[in-house]
Amino acid sequence: MRQVDAISDLERQQIALAETRGSDFRADALGHLLAARLQQGTVMDIGCGAGDMVAWLGERGYDVRGIDVSERIVQAARDHLRDRGLDPTLIQQSSIESFVERGESADNVVSLECLEHIEDDAAAFDGLVSAVRPGGRLILSVPAMPSLFGPKDVAVGHHRRYTAQRLRELADRPNVRVEELRHWNLLGVGPTFVAVHLLNRAINDSFRFGAPGLRNRMLRRGLSPWFRHVENRIAPPFGLTLIMVATVLPGEQLQ
Repeated sequence: MRQVDAISDLERQQIALAETRGSDFRADALGHLLAARLQQGTVMDIGCGAGDMVAWLGERGYDVRGIDVSERIVQAARDHLRDRGLDPTLIQQSSIESFVERGESADNVVSLECLEHIEDDAAAFDGLVSAVRPGGRLILSVPAMPSLFGPKDVAVGHHRRYTAQRLRELADRPNVRVEELRHWNLLGVGPTFVAVHLLNRAINDSFRFGAPGLRNRMLRRGLSPWFRHVENRIAPPFGLTLIMVATVLPGEQLQ
């Protein structure tokens, strides 16, 4: 009998997110935030997961593609794109290493909630930088506040949560200039603190993914404008997410 690989919690989460078909308010707000920081040209989403960002940008005319290492996640993301009228082959199965080894690159490389899943994050960051064409842009997001590392992080395979200092250390190289480093998702800090330190359990964020019920609909309706019109415009002093925007400098700009 052929052995069937068990589905991971991360794959289960991303497949559920893909099945929402773009209804996740958080992904929509993040799309607006990132689009304002992209340079002109191609976009590659490395570790694209459910394909939300590929779909969001593709629907707005961006020349975007995505890769992910999980076959299951890639299939779910392709179904997601197909249901939204986009070319499912925009998403391919690949690792960062394979992408770089093939000599591929993009004017903008986006990597959202990916680096924390990789044990050697310095090597992964090197790969992300190598995938950016000289003069291009690297935009990444990671979970912040190591003090809030908890059951959900363990379940979905996080090796760490980040501080701003750790991200700056990763980016401390001659050909990378950090343009912006900011927190995001202030409102999630309180519920996550309660879940991790008082209840010792993973926070339930199923309301993001279209969970039924009046309370969940009201949460989605209320939080969407908060993220788009408040947190996207005014960086909070702390939050569950860190976002870095950096430029990969061409050789002639190196000192």
